[in-house]
Amino acid sequence: MKALVPLFAKRLYWNLRLHLLPPAPGEYSATDTKGTIVPCQIEAYFLALNRWVDEGSRVLDVGFGLGYGLNILAIKASEVSGVDIDARALEHCRATVEGRNPRLRSLALYDGLNLEFPDGEFDVVTCVDVLEHVEHYGRFLDELLRVSRKGVFISTPNRRREYTRRDGRPRNPWHLREWTRDELDPIFRRHGVPEWHVLNGPFEGPFRHGTEIEESTLTLSPFLWKAPSGAGPAS
Repeated sequence: MKALVPLFAKRLYWNLRLHLLPPAPGEYSATDTKGTIVPCQIEAYFLALNRWVDEGSRVLDVGFGLGYGLNILAIKASEVSGVDIDARALEHCRATVEGRNPRLRSLALYDGLNLEFPDGEFDVVTCVDVLEHVEHYGRFLDELLRVSRKGVFISTPNRRREYTRRDGRPRNPWHLREWTRDELDPIFRRHGVPEWHVLNGPFEGPFRHGTEIEESTLTLSPFLWKAPSGAGPAS
């Protein structure tokens, strides 16, 4: 019970701050909640690890945040790299991941759209709790797919009534938008071939993996396969 008190206090602090002083989404930094974890993010990285990351894979994590996904992916990957737009996240991970994770290849800042890697540089790209922050998400998805060989694992919040304002905007002020599966599926099909998975359960977990939406679905966590070469966008 004592271990839950600091987590509850931090959540209460951020809930009050976000409602009293609504920030611009571009001001977000994962380091603002340093010392806490988001259970569904941990579960999403393990889902990616166990379904799409093969032994010896080269993996890029886009939006690595506090870096725990890099360490999870390194369980099977031969090399993990990460990019983020957040200079504070980069500084944090250079102090906590670099030199400790022997499979870490590189950490870098980027502009949020252009990845300085050649086509097909990575077997798999992961992107956990990032898409909801991205303004030009179509171009963003194309760039992630470009540098991947197989495709991109994406996890993003399921748009639920209790987390949505009356005008349709997310209650989380850091998020530009959230989607339901029915809204996101045609977007993904314009860029690749989605293999649908979801995480069901309460915020604190435990979670159940599934392929169908339930009342308890917390995240949409599909794998977006690259469309066959020469096939053009998936219908």
